Amino acid sequence: MPSEFTLTLSSPGPIAISIGSVVVRWYGVFIGIGFLAAYFLAEKLAVKNKLSIEHFNNLVFLVLIFSIVFARLWFVFLNLDYFKEHLSEIPKIWYGGQSVHGGLVGGVFILWLYTKLKKISFYKYVDIAGIVVPLAQALGRWGNFFNNEAFGLPISSSLIRLYVPLQYRPVEYINYEYFHPTFLYESLLDFVIFIFLYKQYKEWKRNPGKTFWIYLLMYSTVRFCLEFLRVDSLYFLGFPAAQVISVIFALLSMVMLLRLK
Repeated sequence: MPSEFTLTLSSPGPIAISIGSVVVRWYGVFIGIGFLAAYFLAEKLAVKNKLSIEHFNNLVFLVLIFSIVFARLWFVFLNLDYFKEHLSEIPKIWYGGQSVHGGLVGGVFILWLYTKLKKISFYKYVDIAGIVVPLAQALGRWGNFFNNEAFGLPISSSLIRLYVPLQYRPVEYINYEYFHPTFLYESLLDFVIFIFLYKQYKEWKRNPGKTFWIYLLMYSTVRFCLEFLRVDSLYFLGFPAAQVISVIFALLSMVMLLRLK
């Protein structure tokens, strides 16, 4: 039996507002909140560090578009058997189904390409992204809570647990009611990463690139570890895809940090 101190989380459902045919989902609301929080902080940092606001705004637009597209494409690729039979669902990102890793690849790629074409510093801009992205991730993860997704293994007793309705439970855990709220674990850890990098940036900006690569290393470590708890992992070549790409990102980050040093 749970102790009297147990906090049980339970989603009120995925829909925030429904007026006639207009439906606003909590997933989209929290993605939007995360984006706006990251944008305003990034703008403040760009101004403070005397970066071009014209380039900054161009990058924000391009990174937003490419990160959403790549995040969805990576998720679709990992669920190809399903989406081959449900092609009309591919653009329906408001139902969930976005890969953080895919979004990172798309966003960093277009940022690199833009700065290369415009002959401006890639690292000065991507370092700011490295600070604000974990803030956006921390807020955006709450969209998973309302969608009843991104939860972990069943849990019997804990200080905090997540109730998952029957229709959202994996078949193998259909008789369990309470699960690890891994979305919450990641949200809190992402916020810790954000606070840490924000405080260190004043010193680390003298070494362009350090902030971004440390962000990527820290996030990859968090995601790799939490994937052991997740019950909805997508697989690639027989391994959890998030762990595979987290290892690749972590190794790349360590190599780049050594090169910067």
